[in-house]
Amino acid sequence: MKDHFIKNSSFHYFNSNNESNRLLICIHGFGQRAEIFKILSNKLPQYAILSIDLPFHGSSTPANTIIQLWNDLEIYLQKNIFQEINLIGYSIGSRLATFFYRQAPHLFQEIYLIAPDGIAKNVLFPVVTHSYIAPFFRFVMENQKVIHNTLSYIRKVRLITKNQFQFASKSLSSPQESLKVANTWIALRGTILKNKKLLTMISENSTKLYLIAGKNDKIITVQKVKKIAKHLPDQQIIYFNANHYQVLLEGIQWIAQKKTSQN
Repeated sequence: MKDHFIKNSSFHYFNSNNESNRLLICIHGFGQRAEIFKILSNKLPQYAILSIDLPFHGSSTPANTIIQLWNDLEIYLQKNIFQEINLIGYSIGSRLATFFYRQAPHLFQEIYLIAPDGIAKNVLFPVVTHSYIAPFFRFVMENQKVIHNTLSYIRKVRLITKNQFQFASKSLSSPQESLKVANTWIALRGTILKNKKLLTMISENSTKLYLIAGKNDKIITVQKVKKIAKHLPDQQIIYFNANHYQVLLEGIQWIAQKKTSQN
């Protein structure tokens, strides 16, 4: 396909040897790796796939800030001629997907957000990732006892639901995982985007935004997604009988079928 690959450790290319002029840029969720989207490359051989590791995940290095990721992605897009460029983001990866979109909305024809964090607002995210609070947040996340007490408190005052409390407790089961959460969140603090601004951009640039959610998802609930879904056409809102993890596979299958039917 293309000769102009960018040597960024976070960038993983699939179907790169064909002559496709259509590109899917994919960003995974917390605790995953970019390789999870290889399944999509198998289902859509007619598309080039660029799957990107989140900061502090997979093959990412500390140098791969969101700004550096965008700079390298922009160079790649400038060096290669694509007639169609789409974005796919899952869970917290949706934050990075919408960040990329915000940098150059005219480049992208479609955005697929699966169980999207960021669209479903997390009240803690902008607080704990603030530049003044972030060092304390990182300190807290390195102390398991403090983590447990903090989670118990914010659950008690109902800043998080019971299911979110259980999810957080499981995700923060070790000092390594806890620090990974802190580092990832802080690395993504520049991705915060108001839904109203996103809706304005997709309208001005004639971009199609597809929201994919799981009816049994207790982390990114359908109710949270509906706050932006109500502004989209019905055919761009897709709900599955799936939990937070199952909805990714359901979403990949749906996107693959949709893209195949367009050919």
